[in-house]
Amino acid sequence: MSTTFAGLPRTLGIALVWAISTAAYGAHAQRSRSQAPPDAVPSQLLSDDERIDFCTQMHRASTPEERRAVAARMRDTLTPRAKVQGVALPPWLLEGRPANESGAIPGLSCEAGAARPHVQAPAPVRQPPERKPPPREVAARQPPAPAVPVRQLPAQPVQPAQSVPAPPVSREAPSARNTTAGDIPVEQDHGVAYVTGGVGQDEATAIRGMASSYNMRAMFTTRSGEYLSGVSVQIFRSDGTPVFTATSDGPYLFARLPQGHYRLVATVDGSQRSRELYIPARGGVRFTLVWPALHATSSN
Repeated sequence: MSTTFAGLPRTLGIALVWAISTAAYGAHAQRSRSQAPPDAVPSQLLSDDERIDFCTQMHRASTPEERRAVAARMRDTLTPRAKVQGVALPPWLLEGRPANESGAIPGLSCEAGAARPHVQAPAPVRQPPERKPPPREVAARQPPAPAVPVRQLPAQPVQPAQSVPAPPVSREAPSARNTTAGDIPVEQDHGVAYVTGGVGQDEATAIRGMASSYNMRAMFTTRSGEYLSGVSVQIFRSDGTPVFTATSDGPYLFARLPQGHYRLVATVDGSQRSRELYIPARGGVRFTLVWPALHATSSN
């Protein structure tokens, strides 16, 4: 250094050394900031309906416990999608806690009336394991018939060549139901019209094409991204009155509900998930319920 700056005044040499050191420190700090994990939720993991739903829930949460519950539901919803799309989630979300004390969600533009650019990544189409779907519930539920006592008759000798005909089997007629052009059955429970299914690529494409006709659109998956069927779904009003009950025939269940606040409870293999819903007068709500890997999904 003494050889390089020998011809310079001492004050000018000190200033030049200080400028070089400051530039090197700034470059190191910039590299450190670029390597830090972002706090924002990746925008491509949520639809606009889900963004508005999570922002509304976090805004309405009045205690730290309620905000942690909203963050935990976001983590369960986004973890399988982030794994499939190869993107990282912020540490606060992976830990199931709010990003800050105010309850704001970085990256979701939760301010009133704010919109954000949304990039919808193509969802991978995965063929679920083929298995016989559970029988549909009959729309008009009838109480089980009382058991008829069997009268014991005295034993009678049976001729070797004589055959006894089997008694006729009484079969209950299936309930009548409407079908769409895509042959997806439209059913009703408590006056609520709904469709369910999505087993196989053709049926999944057909039922997704009907989504705009229903204001509640639910999907059921495991954390590994596998689709679920046979999910028992119950919906209650805010006062606890049941308004809907059905069992899904695939990973999708779409329903048409009146405007209002509801609580949805979904159960599969004894494992339960629940969430609060608000159905607006216009538009709808779309969400995903996620379970850990279940034994039923690993067997055909």
